[in-house]
Amino acid sequence: MNRKRWFISVTLACVLSTASLFSTAFASNDHDQHSSPTSGEHNHKHNETKAQHKSSFQLAATYAMPSKAAEIISSTPDGNTLLVTEANLGSISVVSIKDLKNIQTVKQISLKSISAEAEVTSVVVTPNGKYALAAVRTGDNVNNANKGVIAVVDIAAGTIAKTYEVGIGPDAIALSKDGRTAVVAIEDEELDPVLDEIDFSKVKRPGSVAILSFPKADVLNGTVTDVAIDLTNVGPNVTYPNDPQPEYAAISPDGKTAAVTLQENNAIALIDLKDKKVSKVFGLGTTKHKADLKTDGVVSITEDLTARPEPDGIVWSADGKYLYTANEGDLGSNEFKDGVYSGGRNIMAWDRNGNVVYDSMDLIDRANAEAGVYPDDRSTKRGSEVENLTIGKFNGKQILAVCSERGNTILFFNVTNPLKPKYMGLVPSGGKAPEGIHKLNKRDLFVSADEKTGTLSFYEYID
Repeated sequence: MNRKRWFISVTLACVLSTASLFSTAFASNDHDQHSSPTSGEHNHKHNETKAQHKSSFQLAATYAMPSKAAEIISSTPDGNTLLVTEANLGSISVVSIKDLKNIQTVKQISLKSISAEAEVTSVVVTPNGKYALAAVRTGDNVNNANKGVIAVVDIAAGTIAKTYEVGIGPDAIALSKDGRTAVVAIEDEELDPVLDEIDFSKVKRPGSVAILSFPKADVLNGTVTDVAIDLTNVGPNVTYPNDPQPEYAAISPDGKTAAVTLQENNAIALIDLKDKKVSKVFGLGTTKHKADLKTDGVVSITEDLTARPEPDGIVWSADGKYLYTANEGDLGSNEFKDGVYSGGRNIMAWDRNGNVVYDSMDLIDRANAEAGVYPDDRSTKRGSEVENLTIGKFNGKQILAVCSERGNTILFFNVTNPLKPKYMGLVPSGGKAPEGIHKLNKRDLFVSADEKTGTLSFYEYID
């Protein structure tokens, strides 16, 4: 193994043993609160990470999917069964996890009957545990405006009980706690299949949001409403306002509001679920902090980064007042030739008016570097690449779990005080490229779907 020199302005307070590489924790003091982003820029200091000996989470189990595919996961109400999307295989698998020492795939449910080109992008289990709602793309691209489908899957029978047609390219689905409302991010990328890119100057099909309403939580008797998103008057912090592209969706704890990330537009839309209308859209501006911007075999988190957040995953705080975003980035690293990077390499918290209340800045890159897993070959692009996140309650504490896709780690934050997240530590994922992250119902476990290796990784709370 080649040795790398680490030039990091943090003192590592303990030597990582081989065992601690798989259960590493760092603690930090409270971070400074952030001001309103009136200028569109966020640039504030945070206290340095410091090593500690005790970890709050550990890798409890891993499971290699027989299909070698895993992307998004959802659990049944008892927390004993997982539904796992298998993307381009056009299927979801039902996995028994009652005993983490004896995890088994019970069945694989194909959705290819919907379309030979079916791609399952997201899944969520209904509150009664009987059905799963799966978002399915049907071979759309710039040349083919194929409508998407929400499939209602009977989990026990392994069959499709009903389908709902939605817009082109459904990319994520969220379901309210009462099971009466589903929100679907309709991205419609208009991707050129030859060039594998989007020409935003020629796009003709703006994305939207589909709202599925289920009276009495009966998913077999629903209606679909398409909600358009208008970005033309949002302001200068929004990119490509001619082509809104919803990426991910989350529903507030009270079920009244949906938050949808518009990744390529560097924006968030809030939707009133009673009126089924967009109530607010805010651009996210830029974040400024230190980063490693050179792929040179030397990890040096000392250069000045200005980047658009361009979030992928989004989740509400437990009190429903704030939003946390995983700022992955998706546009070109210098899309507008202005020196502004794509992807914040961080997580951020926002109030409902679009004001920044927390920015982790370079913490995630630093934590990965201190654990010896920072991906230097991604320094010129998005560094640790923060993909997704979720929140769960453990022993009375609200804990945020964050996927670093390129660092192959899950980072944990205590967000019991949503304005002052406290970094708790990281655990390397059991597989590579964690894409989906989920808090198991009724169990003190998070689970990640590690996309590159098709692995499920389980993280146990031990504090």
